[in-house]
Amino acid sequence: MSKAKAKRLNKKKQVGEVSAKKKSDMIFIIAAVAAVVLSLIFVPKALALIGVSFLAAGSGLSKLFSIVVAAGLGWLCLMPSQSYKDFIALSKGARTEWRKTVKPDKDTVMKTTMMVLAIVALFALIILILDWVFGSILRSFIN
Repeated sequence: MSKAKAKRLNKKKQVGEVSAKKKSDMIFIIAAVAAVVLSLIFVPKALALIGVSFLAAGSGLSKLFSIVVAAGLGWLCLMPSQSYKDFIALSKGARTEWRKTVKPDKDTVMKTTMMVLAIVALFALIILILDWVFGSILRSFIN
């Protein structure tokens, strides 16, 4: 078998694996969405049936608890998927890049803050003057 033919077969095999992974990922995504929706519907009702007073059906704590349960169930449903693994790799890369950033010293922060405040004050003054000019022109037309 030639090298070109072996490459084509290998590429077809990889494409087949990717499409199979995408199909299984879609199943996990649908399961996660269903779990989130169902938990947002049924957790408050279950809490009301149990009769937990501080988690009554309309309370903010009940809504927060429902959202936390829904997020947890969605996360559990997505764990086996390839997109979850890609997301974890992306998060680790972002953390690595965040650590590489250079934090400015106090003097630089003070200088840039003062520059921003000066520019904001300048633009506020310009807008105030333009507002006064156009207002007086409009008042002269009205009167």
